Amino acid sequence: MTRSLLTVSVLSSLYSSLSVAEQSIETIDVHGTRAPLYSTRDVNASALGMKDPQLLPISIQSFSEELISNQRVKTLGEVLANDASVQNTSIGTVFDFVSLRGFQLDWTNGLRRDGLALAPYQDVPLENIQRIDIVKGPSSLVSGFNNPGGTINYVTKRPTMDAFLDVTTEVRSRGGKYLHIDLGGPISDEQTLGYRINAAAEKNGDFTGGDDLERYFFSAALDWQVSDRLFIRLDGDYQDKSTVSQPLIGLASDPNDPDRKILPPYVDTSDVLLGQPWAKYETESYNLAARADFWLNDTWQWVNQAALSGNDRFTVFPDIYSVDTQGNVLSAAIHITPDETYDTLSAHSFISGQLTTAAIEHELVIGVSIRDYESKDGRWFELTNPVGNIFNPIHSSKPQFPDYPEPTKTEASESALFITDTLHFNDVFYATLGLRHIQYKKEQTLPGQTKTTLDDRTFNTPIIGLNYNPSDQLAFYASYSEGAGEGGVAVIGSGAINEGESLGPQESEQIEAGIKYQTDTMNYSMAIFEIEKMLEYHNHITNYFVQDGVQSHKGIELNASGSFTHGLATVASITLMDPSLDKLDGEPALNGNTPANVPEFQANLYVDYQLPFWEALSINAGIFHVGEREQNVNNTLKLPAYTRFDLGAKYHFTDINTTLRLKAENLFDKEYWLSGGAKGIDWGVAPGRGRTFIASLSVSF
Repeated sequence: MTRSLLTVSVLSSLYSSLSVAEQSIETIDVHGTRAPLYSTRDVNASALGMKDPQLLPISIQSFSEELISNQRVKTLGEVLANDASVQNTSIGTVFDFVSLRGFQLDWTNGLRRDGLALAPYQDVPLENIQRIDIVKGPSSLVSGFNNPGGTINYVTKRPTMDAFLDVTTEVRSRGGKYLHIDLGGPISDEQTLGYRINAAAEKNGDFTGGDDLERYFFSAALDWQVSDRLFIRLDGDYQDKSTVSQPLIGLASDPNDPDRKILPPYVDTSDVLLGQPWAKYETESYNLAARADFWLNDTWQWVNQAALSGNDRFTVFPDIYSVDTQGNVLSAAIHITPDETYDTLSAHSFISGQLTTAAIEHELVIGVSIRDYESKDGRWFELTNPVGNIFNPIHSSKPQFPDYPEPTKTEASESALFITDTLHFNDVFYATLGLRHIQYKKEQTLPGQTKTTLDDRTFNTPIIGLNYNPSDQLAFYASYSEGAGEGGVAVIGSGAINEGESLGPQESEQIEAGIKYQTDTMNYSMAIFEIEKMLEYHNHITNYFVQDGVQSHKGIELNASGSFTHGLATVASITLMDPSLDKLDGEPALNGNTPANVPEFQANLYVDYQLPFWEALSINAGIFHVGEREQNVNNTLKLPAYTRFDLGAKYHFTDINTTLRLKAENLFDKEYWLSGGAKGIDWGVAPGRGRTFIASLSVSF
C-alpha cells in the first residue's frame, strides 16, 4: 500500500476537489481499501471550504478509482450510471454527455479537472483520475457559470511516497484491446518531491464496426513540498482519439396518428456501423495546470491555481432523420467540419481561514477567479448519407472534401469575486452564506465580419444554508441557491432556422432540504429539491431554437454507499422526479407537458461481495433501471423503461500481486433506448449497447 505525497499538506482548494481525506495528515491508501471503497468523508467543497459532508447544505456524490476499475468503465456516462439522478443524454457515440437532475450539463463549463474548466466535446480519459465528484443543483457559487443540474469534477491521481508500478491489460467483445501503465514515487530522498505517470493505449477494430476506436493517452504529475509553508503541484496530460461516428436514429410519423411519432426498429449500433468507415470523430486534447499552496499561519492559507485546456477536433456527424418500421432510412445526411478548436484558460486565487466574533466561529473563503473560453468552429458542409437500411447499411468511399470557409470565432470571458462564510453558532447549529459576483462577456466574429458583442452583463449567485446536526452521524439541512449559465446552441442538423446560434445566458434557482447519516463505513442521504429555469427547445411554430417559459423539476433522491459489513460494498440510489413545463408563450400547447429525456423514476444498485470462505474472490453485480420518459417536449413519443443487468468477478492472486477481472455488461442482451431528445434535437434516439464481455489483468510491482 502507498501513501500520498499530498498528505504532507492540508489543501483547501477552490475545488481540488471533493476528494476524500487525501488532503489530511493521516495515511491514506491511494489504491483504495474495502472499508471506504465507495464512501466519502471530508470533502473539499470549493468556495465553501474543506468540510465534513455532514456540515454542507448541498448534495455531493463521489465515485472512486476502485469502483471505476471494478466496473471496467472508460467514459463519464458509464461511471455516472451509478447515480440515479444522472441521465445519459449522449448525441450519437462520439462522446458521452449527461444531465444532472434532468438538466443538461454545460458543455463549456460543467466539466472540471481539479476544480478548473475543461475544454468541451471530448471523452475525458479516466486513467489519471482518482475520483469523479458531483455537486448537484445550481453550483455557480462553486464553479461560476454553469447549468442548474450541477458540476462534475475530475480529481487527478497524485504522486506517492512509495514507488509503485501497475500494469493493466484488457480485451473485450468486438476485438477491443487495451493497455494502461500507472507508476509513481518519490524523486528525492527527503520525499519532498514526487511524480505520477499514466499512459494508455486502446484499439477496437478497423473503423468498419460500430464500436471501433483508437486512442493514446499520457499524463504526468509532480508534487513538491518546497518548505513547511509552500507546496507546489504541476500537471499535464495529452490524448489522441479517433472513433467511429454513429448517428441518432430518426423517427417516423405514426400512420394511425400523424401528430405522434413511432420508434424505429432496434439495432445494436455496437455491431453495425450506420455512419461511414471514413467518417471519424477525431480529437487531440490536452491539459496543463499549476497550483501553489502557501500557509500564512496556522489558520490561514493562500491558494493560487491556473490551468489551460484545449481540444482540436475534426468533426463528422452522420444524421439519420427518419426511419420506417422496416428500418429503411427515409432521410439522412452527413455534416463535416475540419479543424475546430476549443481552448479554455481558467485560474483562481483565494485565502481561507478561521476567526471568531461574538462567540461565533467563522470559516471564511475569499477569492477571485477568471475563465476565458475561445472556440473556432461552424464551418459545416453537408453530404448525402447513403445509409439504405439500418440493418444493412451502405458504406461509400471517402469523398473529396470541399474548401471550407473561415470559421466563426467565439470568445466568452468570466471574472468573479466570491466570499463564503460558514458560521458555527454552537456544536449543533450552523449557517452557510455565500455570494459570487460574476462579470460575463461574450463576443463573436463571423467570417469576413468585425467582432460583435453578444452579451455583457453581471450576475450575482448566492447560497444560503442551515444545518442542524444533533450528532456527528446525523445531519438535517436546508438551502437556497441561484445559478447563472450559458444558453444552449441550436444544434446543426436539428432543422431550426437558427442552426448553430448560441442563445443568451439564463438564471436558475433551487430550494433543497435533506438528511445525511453516516457510520464508520457507510454514507446515507436523502434530498428533496425543486429547480426552475427557462426551457430551451425547438419551437415548431416559428422553426427557431428558443428560450421560453419555465422548466421545473421537483424530486427526491435517496443514496447509500460504502460497506455494510466486512467484504460487502455497495452503491445504491433512487430518484423520483416530477418534471413539468409552464408559462410558454411561444408554443402554448406545450404548457403542462413533460421535459424531454427526464424519467420520473430511476434506480440503480451495485454490490461487490468478497466471499468469506475464499477472500481472494469477489463477485459484483449491477442493476440499472431507467423509467419511461418523453422523447421530446411535444410529448409525441415515450421511450420505454428498461433494466440492464451487469455481472462481474475479481480474483486477486496474492503471491504475485495480480488481479483478474471479468465482466458481462448487459448480461441478458437487453434491447433498450439509451437517450433521446437531448439539446433540442427531437428527431432521434440513441440505442443502448448490446451484451459486451470484458476481461482484464492487473499486475502491481
